[in-house]
Order: sequence, then structure tokens, then C-alpha cells
Amino acid sequence: MDREHLHRRYWDAAVGREKRRDRDPEKTVHTLLTWMEIEPFLQSGISILDVGAGYGRYSLPLARRGFHVTHLEFSSRMLEAAKHEARREGLSGIDFVSGKVQNLSRFPDRSFQLSLALDAPVSYAYPEHGRALSELARVTSEVLLFSVVNRSGQLPVAIGMEMRWNRSLQIARTFLKTGNWDHPGLLEKFENRIPFFSRFIFPPLHAFTPEEIADAIMERGFEIKRVSATGTLARLVPPRALRRILKNQQLTEEFLELSRQYDSRFEVQGIGSRVASGLLIVARRKHSGG
Repeated sequence: MDREHLHRRYWDAAVGREKRRDRDPEKTVHTLLTWMEIEPFLQSGISILDVGAGYGRYSLPLARRGFHVTHLEFSSRMLEAAKHEARREGLSGIDFVSGKVQNLSRFPDRSFQLSLALDAPVSYAYPEHGRALSELARVTSEVLLFSVVNRSGQLPVAIGMEMRWNRSLQIARTFLKTGNWDHPGLLEKFENRIPFFSRFIFPPLHAFTPEEIADAIMERGFEIKRVSATGTLARLVPPRALRRILKNQQLTEEFLELSRQYDSRFEVQGIGSRVASGLLIVARRKHSGG
């Protein structure tokens, strides 16, 4: 079974799961923090690309606010879910495109002033994650705001997942060393007995260290404005306390500000959220003489 097929099966089956995950307190905080990073760049009239846009977690709210957004998604079911919601609301100003982050050839150089690639489409482009970064950089004229899977923070999740299906830590050991979560033999082992198996185990991906992703994006002509292991503080706070915070608007605002400070500290940048891509990068294109 090839990687592309694994990705299609996983994400086509994920629409309902992703919507349910949005109700998780940790995911709620992660999304609110991501919006805090996006907001400063939302100037009137800008062109926005949302890559790996899923069922429209960010693209649809942007369209509701009057921004013109290009929503690009690999999964046909995710794309149809977003289209359905846009039709239901009568939204205009949003273009839906089927495609992959590692091939944005339909768009000319520097087509978009703001490019979003959230929930880790670059990581899931493995083994073409380098090409995915290059394509995002190529089509972005000003600001690139994206997230990737955080290697150290995802290791406990990888171990837990491997223990559900395998009596070994071989994949997790390789993951920590290389950042590559790849398991061709594991899925084939179960495929005939459990046809839906591949819908529930992470498809192949590359998880980055903070230094690795920062170097990679700077090599592509951008300067780093912010790196944050988004969701780290929320991950460490007891769930009961987190739910109580989210029920109070003032507490929520205070907690989000604490999170922005805490999650960007050097010593926690290897952790990140447990329920979403854990490393967020805000980068701006370097201009000649600027």
C-alpha cells in the first residue's frame, strides 16, 4: 500500500473525528492561540492561501469576515465538507482547490500575501516535506504562518499508538532519531484482517525539531518572527482546570496570554500540543534592502 493511499484513507475518514476534536479543551486553546498569531496580518484586501485547509477550520471564518481565501485540500471528503458549509452559508470569496502542498505549480510566484499551512500539512507531505516548504515559500510574497509536527512532543503519542498495534518500540525509536513516522510493514500486517485499520493510525509523516524547521525556512528566504510550541501549557494543565478556565471569558483571555508567553519559551519548544500540530512558525519574506 503506497503512502498516498494511506493518507487518502486516513484524512477521508477524519472529517467527523476532526470536528469532534474541536470540542477538546486542549484543541480549543490551540485553535484560539493560532488565531492570535493570524490576526495581526489580516489587513484589508490581502490575498490568503490556506493549504491543507481540511473542512475549513480557518478558511471559512476568514471568508465570513470578507477575506478572499484560496482553500486547498488533498482529501476529497474534507474538501466536500468545506464546500457544503460554504454553500449552506452562502459564502463568497472562497475558492476551493483540490491539491497537495508539495505541488502548488498552479499558482505563480508570490501569489499570496499571507499563506497558512496549519495542522501540519508540511509534515504530512513526507517524504516530500522539503519540497512542500519550498513551494509554500515560492508562492508567498509576505508572511508564511504554518505548523508542523513537533518531534519531541509527539514521541509519547507515537509510543502510545505503537503499543496499540505492535509489540515493539522500533518505530518510536526511529521516529525520535530521524523524525520519520513510517510503518509500511505494520499496516500490511493488519490490512487483510482489519480493512479499516489505516483510517485510525497516523499516516507517514516527518516531525521537526525547532532548530530544523527554523533553518529550513530561513534557507528559503524568510526570517523567523516567532516560534511557539503552541498548546504546551494547555497540555500540562489538569483537564478539569482547563475546562473551568474556558467557561470564563476573562480567565480565557488571561490564560491565552500566559500560554503565548510560556509556549514560546526556549525550554518548552520541544513539547507542544498533544492533540494538534505542536510547533508553529511565523515567518516573513526577506526583501532586498529591508
